[in-house]
Amino acid sequence: MVLTYLILTSSLEGLAIALALWPGNFSIGLPSRGLGHSDIKSGVSISQSHANPQPDTEFTGLTDGIYLYGQSSKPDQIKKEYFVFEMRQSKVIGAFYLPLSAFYCFYGNLDRTQLNLTVVDSYDGSSSPYSVNLQQYHQISAVSNNDRRILDICKEAHKQQVWGN
Repeated sequence: MVLTYLILTSSLEGLAIALALWPGNFSIGLPSRGLGHSDIKSGVSISQSHANPQPDTEFTGLTDGIYLYGQSSKPDQIKKEYFVFEMRQSKVIGAFYLPLSAFYCFYGNLDRTQLNLTVVDSYDGSSSPYSVNLQQYHQISAVSNNDRRILDICKEAHKQQVWGN
């Protein structure tokens, strides 16, 4: 299965967010339980396909540190998805977000050019496995104060289970 869109809506704010997830960027393992109802609802449009194309096996060269990736090579572009994460010994904690919108924390590990993650729903605490091909995104060198603020929230929530501190 290939996830093509993740649509988030909020009945409280009347907001609808669509993250365009291109085939090969993300793959998702859907939980076997049904989707729950909350103020934020997730829906997916799924196309049947065999495995995503294999990412290039060249190592990304990432060392321990903080990274920002996006659909655009420029930060804070409206309707473009971004993710910020901190890596320590190939283990990562971070967040997916659209500028001026909600964010979702994730944690997992880096395997060559792919992040193997567990994404945590900020509203109901449910989680889903995802894989992200880093080569499908632009690495952005300027990590903003807001990126660091979001990252700090996710690190505080998941550092014990990932890094043990």
